Amino acid sequence: MAYLIQKYHITPREALEQLQQSRPICEPNPGFMQQLELYHQWQAPVDLGSEPAYQRWLYRREVELSTACGKAPDTIRFEDEQPPTLRNDDGAVAGIELRCRKCRQVLVV
Repeated sequence: MAYLIQKYHITPREALEQLQQSRPICEPNPGFMQQLELYHQWQAPVDLGSEPAYQRWLYRREVELSTACGKAPDTIRFEDEQPPTLRNDDGAVAGIELRCRKCRQVLVV
């Protein structure tokens, strides 16, 4: 279904309808359909792993699952770890700020 969404720029519902024409028994669970909705909202990127919105969603999901079973998440992520890409007036990428993981002090601008 993700392939159909990405290749033909259709919605998850349309992809499901296409799939059910050849395999009527297909009935994805609600969690998978929510993921496909998000994938469609992000305009079906080819490299999903490097998509910042996906990384945020994945981290939130990890926190939710960890909280549900009463343990801390495996990783802790700070919002400023991946600063947004800033562009100068000429279109060049502006300086990127790097911070210490322990104390959050700015190391490089």
